[in-house]
Amino acid sequence: MIKRLKQYELAVELIQRQARIAVILRETAIPKDLIKATYKELLGRPGNPGPIKESIRGLTHNRRRYKEATLFAKIFRSIETENLQGGIDNVIQAFDFFKISLPTGDLDFTTAWLVARDLRNKQLLMFSCHQCSSPVLIIVGSEKSLERCCVCKTSLKTSL
Repeated sequence: MIKRLKQYELAVELIQRQARIAVILRETAIPKDLIKATYKELLGRPGNPGPIKESIRGLTHNRRRYKEATLFAKIFRSIETENLQGGIDNVIQAFDFFKISLPTGDLDFTTAWLVARDLRNKQLLMFSCHQCSSPVLIIVGSEKSLERCCVCKTSLKTSL
């Protein structure tokens, strides 16, 4: 009973952050129909349907989104270092800190969840620029990863 209650509480937390229904389904054992109904009740609109993107390669097309994802990744890594068993709670906490740090940011919870997932799966790596020490995200196997640091514009090819 307590486990079920915690699953419902988690679903509500994810809905409040406007996570896609597919993310909520992956993170909880709540039936889809109940998630949809709760989404509509809490936010007054249906949840975002459809599958989750399997890649965050689209982030590299927009520098602002890439920088926001990098800030989230840095916050997430800090939280993950302190709480290795946190799971989705670490993503929620990092997303909340991100929103406090950058209230005008466009990074949505689902993209943050994808960044966290890919960091954990080592499909996304974080390096420090050898020139200015700014964090830099590299998508493993991507030809479209940034070639220059977003802050100081130093070439990353020489530092990798």
